[in-house]
Amino acid sequence: MAKRMIDFFEVNGNDYQMGVLIGQHFHGYLESIEAGFAAMLPGHIQRVKALEANLAKKLPRCLDEIYGRADGSGVSRDVMLLIMFPEIYGGTDGCTSVYLKTPVNAMLAHNEDSATMNIDNVALVRYDYGDSQLLAYTSAIRLAGSAFAFNSYGMAFSSNHIFGGERDMDEISRFILLREAINSRSIGEAEDKVRQIDVASPFNLNILDMNSKTLCNIERDLHDLHVEYITDRYSHSNHFVTKAYDEARVPVNSIFRRRKSQELLSTLGASATLDNLLGVLAYEGESYDSSVFERRESYPDRICTVATFGVDPAANDIRVLDFIGKGVFHFSRDCRLLSTSPLPRP
Repeated sequence: MAKRMIDFFEVNGNDYQMGVLIGQHFHGYLESIEAGFAAMLPGHIQRVKALEANLAKKLPRCLDEIYGRADGSGVSRDVMLLIMFPEIYGGTDGCTSVYLKTPVNAMLAHNEDSATMNIDNVALVRYDYGDSQLLAYTSAIRLAGSAFAFNSYGMAFSSNHIFGGERDMDEISRFILLREAINSRSIGEAEDKVRQIDVASPFNLNILDMNSKTLCNIERDLHDLHVEYITDRYSHSNHFVTKAYDEARVPVNSIFRRRKSQELLSTLGASATLDNLLGVLAYEGESYDSSVFERRESYPDRICTVATFGVDPAANDIRVLDFIGKGVFHFSRDCRLLSTSPLPRP
């Protein structure tokens, strides 16, 4: 069990320089996994080189950050590109996002679920661009955007992998495209970025515009894009909501998490608080497949909840609950860390 909260640190400079700093921070972990990925590389080198060429053409800033991570950690650039393309080796997790829209407010909350995130390979990172800032739950093996983030333009995001869809390994990993999306100034800009780049696997992107208190769900398949503005309450887990899906290809737990969160959301009224919304994501049943919140202590070998993110614009309340290190982080709208505290006992 972790004896400290996950790390929080700041990076600045251009995308490459930020990548170097993040690579240096995660140097020990990345060095420990390099040999395993290097052994895989010969069988995937053509796809890695195709991804590199694709990124150079379509998302050069993301490629610069990947190069920086490689150089900062001492891992080869080809290996880092393979690490950043989890569609190849099956590195996906499960998550749940919930929305609540009232006449005067709009809130977004998200459970980040993972089997592999730990105290050594995840951190909260504040990216300082000078004229804007970004705060993201950042993994050593993912660019920011694959979990949750918010920026100083007033935009908050969470993302969920979608099981059961097709894959196209000739396209860009969705985990990389989302790095571009979370720097958007508006929902429209994020939608354009998601629409314009073809991806290797399906996902959904949940967006809250804190300024206008607008909520939007984007569901992206390889060839389809569905955009829905949320006017009441909504949830998303790890299967398609806007189109039919094959239940046999979707974890039972994903179907339960969405149904249960929808049921719990229906009990919340117009005066609901962020704590009430976080309570939906905290639901634990009698088994793994009947829980929204999955406690790692109970299911150490399963995909479990490692963090919860919540945003309430009306109260200027932005929180991250860290279940790895048992702490709570409070942030300002400009992505500054305001305070930390121990996680309350359940």
